Amino acid sequence: LILSKIQLGIVYLGDLDAGAASSQDTSINWLVGSPYWLTLDEYGIGNGAVVGSVRVPTTTFFQPGDVDANGLVDIMTLQIRLTSALHGDADAGTAATISLPGADSYLVYLPDGLNVALGHNGTYTFQTCIDANGYHANDGQEPYAVLPPCTLGRTLYAAAHELVEMATDPHPYDGWVSDSEISKNGGEIADICAEQTFVYGVWLTQFWSNQTAGCIPVTGK
Repeated sequence: LILSKIQLGIVYLGDLDAGAASSQDTSINWLVGSPYWLTLDEYGIGNGAVVGSVRVPTTTFFQPGDVDANGLVDIMTLQIRLTSALHGDADAGTAATISLPGADSYLVYLPDGLNVALGHNGTYTFQTCIDANGYHANDGQEPYAVLPPCTLGRTLYAAAHELVEMATDPHPYDGWVSDSEISKNGGEIADICAEQTFVYGVWLTQFWSNQTAGCIPVTGK
């Protein structure tokens, strides 16, 4: 299971004058249509495109009580609201609607002050911007990636990391994943090779190549 020619919709949560991420449409569209992206061809991935973007106010996306006093929203609550906005599930109770025709996957940018509670270990809560600079998941109908408001979370490197994993493993652990690496680092291609590489004038993520049995692309090449 892969996204052979990703058709990406971008969702910006929050108003631009209230800490939302600035538009990344141009850089993300370049990324999925770039020579860098074509190095994924060994996995059956070809160039894709951004089909559109939308800004959604947090006041219509979330319901009262969704976000706690520390600015954290539970990972499953965020997924429920996103699914409802995309597919009109009235039972989920959100007034937000997202219509991006042609999109087969989504990239969600969170506004300043809002992070995702990813899970718990005793009293410790794993969260974006502390334990992860982004993540990707699947709501049962399409894959999506979430990028938090920390400095690294809003870089093209973080976007590349999540998007190359989402393209090759859109339903986590049903696509390309290294069984031997899952317990070490997650096992997806950008988890195995999480280093930044400077190529095509920007910093992007390296990822695992079966063909070369190593991490590509290499800086400067």
